[in-house]
Amino acid sequence: MISNTIKDIIGPSLWGANPDFLDLETDKFLIIERIMEHGGDRQIKFILTHYRSEDIIHVIRESSYLSPKTVNYWCLYFNLKRENTRCYRKQYRHLWPPS
Repeated sequence: MISNTIKDIIGPSLWGANPDFLDLETDKFLIIERIMEHGGDRQIKFILTHYRSEDIIHVIRESSYLSPKTVNYWCLYFNLKRENTRCYRKQYRHLWPPS
């Protein structure tokens, strides 16, 4: 069970997910992913202190939810190559105007 203090920290970033039904370990991918995309300083501090770097890097590499801007920032933070992330491997480019 997640304490009320932790719910207050992570809750605002978990749109559509009820923190009452989440487990910090089992649901770490979702928690890390949503906080990286929508969290503020307090939430980011939480994931950086609560989760291992390997867990966070796994989310950066495998998430299809994170925006390119977010992935780019975290790749710089952890010194990762953007090309090794799902976001940049599966990028679909919509060219406008069409040729």
